Amino acid sequence: MSTHPNINPVASFRLYLLLFAILILTIAKPCLAQEKIELKNAKELSGSMVDGQSIRQAKGDVEFAQGNVRVFCNSATQYITENRIELIGNVKIYQDTVTLFTEKATYYGDEKRAVCNGAVTLKDPNATLRSDNGVYTFNDAKAFFKGDVIIVNPEYRITSSELIYFRNTEESFATGDVVVTTDSAVISADKIDFLKRDGVTFARGSVRIESDSTIILADTATDFSNERRSVATGNVSINSINNSTIAYADRLENLEREKFTKLTSNAFLIQIENGIDTMMINSDTMLAVRSIPESYTALNNVEIIRGNFYSKCGEAKYFKEIETVSLNKLPIVWQDNLQLTGDSIYAELPGNKLQSIFAKRNSEAPNSSASFAISLSSDSAFSGRPDQISGADISIRFNDDKITGIDVTGNARSIYFMYELGRANGLNRIEGEELFIYFDDEEKVSKIKVLSDPKGEYVPERLIATVNQTLPGFELREDKPVRSKLLNK
Repeated sequence: MSTHPNINPVASFRLYLLLFAILILTIAKPCLAQEKIELKNAKELSGSMVDGQSIRQAKGDVEFAQGNVRVFCNSATQYITENRIELIGNVKIYQDTVTLFTEKATYYGDEKRAVCNGAVTLKDPNATLRSDNGVYTFNDAKAFFKGDVIIVNPEYRITSSELIYFRNTEESFATGDVVVTTDSAVISADKIDFLKRDGVTFARGSVRIESDSTIILADTATDFSNERRSVATGNVSINSINNSTIAYADRLENLEREKFTKLTSNAFLIQIENGIDTMMINSDTMLAVRSIPESYTALNNVEIIRGNFYSKCGEAKYFKEIETVSLNKLPIVWQDNLQLTGDSIYAELPGNKLQSIFAKRNSEAPNSSASFAISLSSDSAFSGRPDQISGADISIRFNDDKITGIDVTGNARSIYFMYELGRANGLNRIEGEELFIYFDDEEKVSKIKVLSDPKGEYVPERLIATVNQTLPGFELREDKPVRSKLLNK
């Protein structure tokens, strides 16, 4: 095989490639060419050449067509080379079931895109969209509208500063003072993605979700309208309108249909009655059941303040209808000068006043210990002489925040300091299976009754330093919750 001596094989191969490319482009060119806009009707028509470009002026009942797109207006300027028309007056653009209305627009035929420079309305069977100006592309059924945007559907309504709407999927992406109104909630935020067919709304920035019984505020939130469920994160608060309760947390999940709310991370609840803060609960996690019977459960690092009632524990439950608190996992309660501990503690607080409190020992629980009550003297001169009671179960009754009686069962023990004419006068030790202590109106012991093998001992003041002045298990705690600290969390 031989080759011509003046032809370079590499150059020849490159020439073949160039010719092949030209052939492909020549064949593909008709396929790539855009569909031209055709003038279908006009009462007046004139033409001119500007900078080598053919321009036509059409007036009166103007109609253009491009495939399945029909364009109508009062007057138009058609730039034939650019495949573009300027439309003025009573502009209407139709494509299948969608209609675009405006007074002034530019239609780009190569992109099948209409740019509206004034008030614009887009209508289709699913929604009506209006704004101060906007852009609509007919190939991908996408609208980008700006300025006092509103979109209305039988099932929802959206207002915003800007909105991108995908007509085929009914998805809206709105920004700027966005408000989405549905049958289940009103959602407002800086930005909202509204996926109508999926029933999902994702909101970001200054989020507010208002439903029948709650108002939720957060940094971000996702609302699942089909499930009537909302998830919010960041600076979350939920206001239960019907019961004057506000709760805060880093994350919230609200089930509106079930009237159930879960708050996690730095959960805090405050219940307001008659304009006064009546109850505060702080914990890691909080569960709220707002249906009847209404209840709240706080888990881990729980702190509670209600009136003069203070508590800490690992788990607390508050039953609003019967106004009862159940405390578990190393609970402790303070009421004025009283401190109470036990494996479990139950408190009744009708009308925001402590009526009774019950500490119970669970001997089968790990690390179980006796219930223990400590009462400090209201006289600072005797602050180092705490009265003490221990036993399996301790029940304390109150009237107008004053102790009226204490019942102790199961290995009951007591140390009670005595006074006479404002001076210390020794102490009493009492033991028995059951112990009943009665108090007068000044919360002074008026009567003590001991059942089942009672034992008693009086230690005079001069010998008090020679005896043990505390019962086994005595621990005076100084970690009482502080109202101002809870409010500032």
